[in-house]
Amino acid sequence: MCFGSNEAAAARPAPAMKNEAPALKIGSVRLDNPFILAPMAGISNWPFRRLAKEAGAGLTVSEMVSAAALSFHGKATLKLLETDPALEKPFCVQLFGKEPETLARAAEVAVSRGADLIDLNMGCPARKVIGSGHGSALLKNLAAARPILAALRRAVSVPITVKTRPAFAPGAGGTVFDLLPMLVDEGVDAVTLHPRLTSQGFGGEADWSLVERLAEVSPIPVIGSGDISSAADAVGRLRRHGAAAVMIGRGAKGRPWLFAECLALWRGESPPEATLDLRLQTADRHARLLAASVGGKAPFMLRTVLMWYARGLRGSSEFRARLCREDDLEIQLELLAECVERHRREEGETAASRVKIC
Repeated sequence: MCFGSNEAAAARPAPAMKNEAPALKIGSVRLDNPFILAPMAGISNWPFRRLAKEAGAGLTVSEMVSAAALSFHGKATLKLLETDPALEKPFCVQLFGKEPETLARAAEVAVSRGADLIDLNMGCPARKVIGSGHGSALLKNLAAARPILAALRRAVSVPITVKTRPAFAPGAGGTVFDLLPMLVDEGVDAVTLHPRLTSQGFGGEADWSLVERLAEVSPIPVIGSGDISSAADAVGRLRRHGAAAVMIGRGAKGRPWLFAECLALWRGESPPEATLDLRLQTADRHARLLAASVGGKAPFMLRTVLMWYARGLRGSSEFRARLCREDDLEIQLELLAECVERHRREEGETAASRVKIC
């Protein structure tokens, strides 16, 4: 699918570097900074969002919530909206669905539970989601999106955003550039673009030139998402591609302090050092927040969560094998501490041997 020429974009000089960009407003909601935690299924729960918010995230978004389940006040679904308004302001809830009135009812529930913004998922590429006509499947029939957007706008007065992709696949339905006028007509306040086709999933490289092109023609804020794994990625793409904000997803797994690094770099300061002690302390706090939130399910969930914090450590493969056999939170944390200390010791020994050789 052709999205047009990038020659003009390539010819323009990069914008001047600034210590800090103007604060972003999405409708009536003001963000302190342009670094947003992405909605990630099974990941962006309240404990993780809290850590990201404390590290400085300008906005946090819930994991993807089924509008059908939420409209019926399902207990497990309402749990996805867990928050603390004293800490998580503003708070965005992402909904997925395809029935306008169901989405409208769900949005009303979400706002009654503290949502300051509602995001419509038009970008999820998961097979079971698009197979039901939800998520980015809506890109195949843009006409079906209009009544959804209109129903959401009638139902709630808070800002509405849409997260989407450039298109479903080459020749399949419309593009985000076809969608944009509809978003503006129906009162959507911002759009987030993950610049991969739905057919690409998360493979290949995100094409941020599409974010830039969309930002050039959009009268509403454009948020860019995809392939942000460092503060340099986040700030660099924010400045180079004209996005109003950047959304950080998988790059923050096991690294919620990434938002503090982004803020420091954005302000022209030296990013704080991500030490082994910080990694261990954050993992411990994450585990205990998770236990307080989900109770007995925490050790099972920590088999995945603690693996994030062990990524890149010496002995992490042995740690993962041992972790999967444990269902006691304290023992799981002890195993991670042992892995960190092993890494610290072996890295120290390696450094010492280098000095000796020299």
